Amino acid sequence: MNFLNIEVLTALAGMATGIGASSITTWLLNRFDRRHPAVDVDKIVKRIEELNEQIDLSTLADKLDALNSAVIELAYLRIRERHETAMRHGWLHPNEKHVLERLYHAYHSIGGNGVGTQMIEEIRNLPSMPPEDDPASSMRDDTMEPPETY
Repeated sequence: MNFLNIEVLTALAGMATGIGASSITTWLLNRFDRRHPAVDVDKIVKRIEELNEQIDLSTLADKLDALNSAVIELAYLRIRERHETAMRHGWLHPNEKHVLERLYHAYHSIGGNGVGTQMIEEIRNLPSMPPEDDPASSMRDDTMEPPETY
């Protein structure tokens, strides 16, 4: 084969590969653009402003305050319930103490204090094992009725 023919064939192959690669790249970019259209930031900002106008922040704050108060009350009631049972039995299992510590931490961090703090201190000071003279002692409170289902 002639040296000139080899150069021409190589050049033509290079152009074909370049055109093919260019076509494939263009096709991939068009496909990406269809799947991921450009984001219209101004449209998003406008929609956020519309939604902000619809939200009544004072009502939202009142609802959050009510929910916070309800959570404080529920946490207090749970701590008190377990405190009464533990004090009656004279001990509390370490796992239960751990759960109550976490509950108390949440209770305290959202504004609960006072009597709840006193109860958790008493719980912390209780033994973690039943008294030796009462090995059958358990934390199960047989006098409690099963919870109602809603």
